[in-house]
Formats: sequence, C-alpha cells, structure tokens
Amino acid sequence: MNRHRLDFAIVGAGIVGMAQAALLAVRHPGMRMALLESAPETALKPAEHYEPRVVALTQASRELLEEVGAWAGISAARACPYVEMRVWDADGTGSVRFTSRDVQLPNLGHIVENNVIVSALRSRLKSLPNVELVNGFRLESWWRDCGLWHLQSRGDQVNALEGLREQPEIVRTRLLVGADGVRSRVRDLLHIRCQDTDYHQTALVCVARCEKPHRHTAWQCFLQTGPLAFLPLAGLGDDNHCAVVWSADNELARELLMLDDWAFALNLEKAFEGRLGKVESVSERLSFPLRARHAEHYQGPGAVLVGDAAHSIHPLAGQGVNLGLQDVRVLGDEVDRALSRGLEPAHPSVLARYERRRRGDNAATLKAMSAFKSLFGAGELHWRWLRNTGLNMVDASPMLKKRIILRAMAV
Repeated sequence: MNRHRLDFAIVGAGIVGMAQAALLAVRHPGMRMALLESAPETALKPAEHYEPRVVALTQASRELLEEVGAWAGISAARACPYVEMRVWDADGTGSVRFTSRDVQLPNLGHIVENNVIVSALRSRLKSLPNVELVNGFRLESWWRDCGLWHLQSRGDQVNALEGLREQPEIVRTRLLVGADGVRSRVRDLLHIRCQDTDYHQTALVCVARCEKPHRHTAWQCFLQTGPLAFLPLAGLGDDNHCAVVWSADNELARELLMLDDWAFALNLEKAFEGRLGKVESVSERLSFPLRARHAEHYQGPGAVLVGDAAHSIHPLAGQGVNLGLQDVRVLGDEVDRALSRGLEPAHPSVLARYERRRRGDNAATLKAMSAFKSLFGAGELHWRWLRNTGLNMVDASPMLKKRIILRAMAV
C-alpha cells in the first residue's frame, strides 16, 4: 500500500485503535488507511492459560465488534457471558443483585481476555485489503502541510531478514487518529493538556481458581481500601476460574504484592468473604497505578483522540475499553456523516462535533467513578449508612435496576 497519501492513519494498535481501523475499513472500502504501532509484530493467540487482563464487554461493544467482523473470532476462542452481577458493601449490610432476567436478555455482557480480543481484531484487519498494520513505527517527528499530517518514524529499526538498519519512513494522512494510550504521542504533538487525578491506589490483577463455580456471575465487593472484583472466565474446562481485579490503597497493595501465592490467596479469600469457597490457587500478579486522566480537548487540526489517549478512568465499573469503543463508533458515524455531505473527514466541524458528542459523556462517567470511589472509601458512619441504604433501595426497585442495567449495557 502507498503510505505517502492515506485517508486515515491510526496510531496505536491496542483494542481501541484496531477497532477504529477495522470500522473505517469496513464502512469505507475505497479509502486507504494504516495502523501504526511502535512495537514489533509478535505472534499472538489465545494462550493455554487464562490471561489476567480482561474486559467486561457491554452489549454495545459486542455489537461494534460484530459489525467489524471480529466477534466471531472472539466467541470461537473464548468469551464468558455473565447473567448476574452481585455487588455488596463489605463494611455493612447493603447489597444489590442484577440479573439478565431484569431486562429480558440472555446475558448482561461478556468477560473476555484482552489477548483474545486483540488476536481476533488483528486477524480481521489482515483480511481487509484497504488497511495495513505497520509494526515498528516509532513516531519521532511530525509536521502538517497542504492539509496532510506528515509522520516520520525514528528509522532505527533493524530489518530482521537483511540485518540492515532501515531508513526513516514518512507516512502522510488526511486524518490522524490518536489511539496510543495514556502516554499518547499524538496528544503531545497537538499540545493538548490533561486533567490528572491520582487515586492513590494500585490495581492488582490475577486469575484465581476457586473451590466453587462462579455460576456465570460477576462479583464486586466494596472494601474501605478499594473495590475487589471476581469476574467469571470460561472455555478451558471448568467454571471455577475468575479474573481478579483488586484496587487497593497503595500501602496495602505493596503489602499484598510482597506475599507468596499461598498467603495472597488466603488474603484474597478473606477479603472476598469466601463467596466462592476457598481460593485454591492464583496466577502471577500484575499491578499498575490508578489515575484518572481527561484530555482538555479531543481534537486539533486534522487530528483526533480516542480511547485512553483522551480519557482513562478507575476500573471499578470496568468501563474503560467500553468508553473507548463508543469513541470509535461515534467517530465512525461522524466520518460517515461528513462524507455524505461532501466534507473532508478531517474538517474542523466534523472533529468538533465528535468532541461534543463524546467529551461530555466521558466527563460524566469519570465524575461518577470518582464519586463512587470516594463514597465507598469513606469510613464515617453517616457515609456507611448512606451507601448501604442506597444499595438496598436499588435492590428493592425492579424499575431502577432495569434503568441502571440498560444504561450500563449501552456504554
């Protein structure tokens, strides 16, 4: 493919970046695009063991993955539908139970490992003739001229076949899409600042094998030191494995990371109140600091941000990737609208409309997650009474539960 004049260049080949490339390629087969990724290409397929990093895909996200032709590959590998969600306050008596029966649907969503989604999207992209995945493209310099972004790689990659150092490459594109994560180079080149909130917590993720089966239920316990989630996994022989996401205050997280697997499993079982019996084993633990970031703008001249490049949130509701996929859908819709009106996809009015449609919604979600984090982390008696009363009131109201479920499934 001629990379010297593309219609779209997407920087970042994570879930959101690949989904954006696939959506644009499927909807506009006559347009050319490239997906630029700094890392070298590696063989990726679902492993023989569960990966601890998972996504709780909503109905809206599944529909997007169906549209781009990736869902068949995901479901053929492994995706665990969950039909129930149980939430409770460990420091009180409040609890709420959501079920798919509340909304007359077969499930509330799917828990899917990151590498399963990435593998399916990459396979789909390779089947599309108008999109190219360019690995080893480390963005070094850029300039805008004649309505095009000119993106230059470092030029220090080594050609594995010939053992020669490659020359810098320049990609030229009409619309530049930054899907390159929380440390976005595209956001930097647009000189867009971020509002940054440190939660002073660390997320610990692993896979746990429990004594009892998960019953296709997502479990979330609110501890004063942070939320703990057990998310069901399936596809490797039993229903006893869960992906664990434990968001703990930094001091507690450091202590937990120092424990051996046996001691950590005991602490995990105690914090989870033994809801699934004994925690029989745990995988290797991964950890990452928790911060909320929100870009002050989502667009600049001929360029736009999607996913974590624009926003990142606390994982307590599992909405990060889902919000990014909604960015993907809205940007795709705005490109469709622009082309139908004879406008350039990078026209300022098109990108401004995308920002208006997404920034407010994402800002509201970020504020809600911060409020939940503060509410469930408060130890004072009146706050404990408020959150426990609120959970029980929601549980007692079928109409309110239905509204909450439908709102969450639409993200």
